[in-house]
Amino acid sequence: MAVKVIFVGNIFGGDDGIGPTLYKELADHPALKDLTLMELGVIGFDMLSYVEDDDKLIIVDAVRLSDGTGKPGDVVLLNEDDLSQDLSVVSQHDFGIEQTASILRAFKPNLASINIIGIKVSNIKAFSDVLSKDLLSKMDTIKKDVISLIKRLSDEEIKKAEQKE
Repeated sequence: MAVKVIFVGNIFGGDDGIGPTLYKELADHPALKDLTLMELGVIGFDMLSYVEDDDKLIIVDAVRLSDGTGKPGDVVLLNEDDLSQDLSVVSQHDFGIEQTASILRAFKPNLASINIIGIKVSNIKAFSDVLSKDLLSKMDTIKKDVISLIKRLSDEEIKKAEQKE
């Protein structure tokens, strides 16, 4: 079992580039040194080649929830059960995160879990490599919140594995 943190997004899609931006900021962070971090851009179906059957996946991506709650820069935790047709996940990827999670689960049914750390966004533009002022002004808080959630999720998985032994 490995905890894999996969950062996805379109670096030329305005705020949809928050995943790759966070990867650059967090790739060498000491709190995450024991985890596998990957930046996979706009990967969709090909994510399967990076995943093993018993992995715990944490996907970091831009989201816009259909209920309209929150503000740009808010960080939310979603699990597979939260992914539904009512969820409007912003995506300029091959597949949206909902479809990607469904494909992963269908082809890798023994995955330990799939969680999504979503950063709420409002500025999705084609052919823009700049994050919005909303996200840039909150970047320190976003990074802190993302690190905290990654650590919490990975620590929970380690405890579960130890209990099984």
